Amino acid sequence: MTSVVQINSGDLIGRRFNGYDLTPHLHDLGIQSTHLVFWNKQSNVPFVHQMFPYPGSMRLTRALNQFEDRTSTQARFHPQSWFLPAHRTFRRADLAHYHIVHDGYFSLGALQFLSWLKPTVWTWHDPWPLTGHCIYPMDCERWLTGCGQCPDLNRPFPMRRDRTANEFQRKKRIYRGINAEIIVASPWMLKLVQSSPLASHFRFHLVPFGIDLDKFRERDRAAARQRLGVLPGRKVIMLRAVASPYKGLSNLIEALSQWGLGESICIVALQETGHFDRFIGTHQIIEFNWSNDDDFLIDAYTASDVFVMPSKAEAFGMMAIEAMACSRPVISFEGTSLPSVTFAPTAGLAVPMDDNKALAQAIRHLLSDSSERERRGQRSRSLAEEHYDIRLQAKVLASLYRRVEKARSGYAHRSPDDLGSK
Repeated sequence: MTSVVQINSGDLIGRRFNGYDLTPHLHDLGIQSTHLVFWNKQSNVPFVHQMFPYPGSMRLTRALNQFEDRTSTQARFHPQSWFLPAHRTFRRADLAHYHIVHDGYFSLGALQFLSWLKPTVWTWHDPWPLTGHCIYPMDCERWLTGCGQCPDLNRPFPMRRDRTANEFQRKKRIYRGINAEIIVASPWMLKLVQSSPLASHFRFHLVPFGIDLDKFRERDRAAARQRLGVLPGRKVIMLRAVASPYKGLSNLIEALSQWGLGESICIVALQETGHFDRFIGTHQIIEFNWSNDDDFLIDAYTASDVFVMPSKAEAFGMMAIEAMACSRPVISFEGTSLPSVTFAPTAGLAVPMDDNKALAQAIRHLLSDSSERERRGQRSRSLAEEHYDIRLQAKVLASLYRRVEKARSGYAHRSPDDLGSK
């Protein structure tokens, strides 16, 4: 059985895209998947291990993150990534699959050493690997020419002074020494990486994320609405409410404030509360903090009529495909991954970027036309079954893992005894 170790900062946070949910499906295909997580280990399942739970590791990591912030550097000074070969879980794996390595626990330079030590797959979950500092370049195109003279240093991940050209060149030097297969999840991301001067020597694979379609499917709508407390007769929109320059929350609020919907509706908002207080008395507001409870999420999707995801930058959109699996059409902005992920205009509906009036009109149109809403919802479910089944994702990954392992089978790896023990 081929063994792969997934490298993440956490396990349950991001479980849909960091390989956690894939574990049993990979096992069914002859792939033993284990996880090494740094500081967000929340589960006690036997396949998840903490990297280095030595006393003071978290304090050291936070201190190093503060140092990187003061020096305007990123993913540079974390020693634990260099010591991964000392962990028995890493040593026993046939290959390593890295996920997000830029959230404060990893040194990017270590990937040169690690990728030659063990066959390597790396998922680029967002465009950070292509830029001099930011997660999403938005309308800036300086990442195409080397960054420098950054127009917005405050964009996540922020810098105190402009070292974007230095960081860009550092990535370029590091990437030349990395032997890895790169995964992206959407055609939008694939287009970006194919345009990047940093990524020309990598081999890219388009592997959409998947979800459990036996679990994520429409339930009894009346019962779901009753459990959430939706008032009788209300049309319902659902969204992820998070104050971020990328998620478009302010666009939706302005759309509802300026152009309205012509009727009182119910707004189901997940993650942050208080953003829709201005609509109390006009619309019913049901707000929840972030939840990892799948049953609750499926109830929320089922209770809704449409799912609104007005992201201004999005590399895939897990909640979009969850909504599709529950037979709900998704409304989004053009210019991100979401129109292709939701198959707009066939299933999803996309409007021009930052056109808040068009966003309000699209919501109003789908809420008022039940037959079109139903048609788009059923088409969304069919497309989810065709493209976003987690078993399909597992099958594609299992094939890739075996090809990567076979291609490196002639490479003289060090033995576990040579690498020491944890």
